[in-house]
Amino acid sequence: MIETSTPTTNSLQNDMVQHTAIPEELGEEEQSFYDSIKKNLNLIVKTPGKDVIARILSYSKTV
Repeated sequence: MIETSTPTTNSLQNDMVQHTAIPEELGEEEQSFYDSIKKNLNLIVKTPGKDVIARILSYSKTV
């Protein structure tokens, strides 16, 4: 009889976390690039209002 099991940890997720670069590990050129686009990236962050969320939830219940 063959016994199989699933690991209790998500190894794929753990691998992704370990390979994520942190600012201290970036080179000088990479840091300057990130600093140059950081302001524009922050401008495109959107926070939906409560009415938008309510409409999305309402629509999802009708589909």
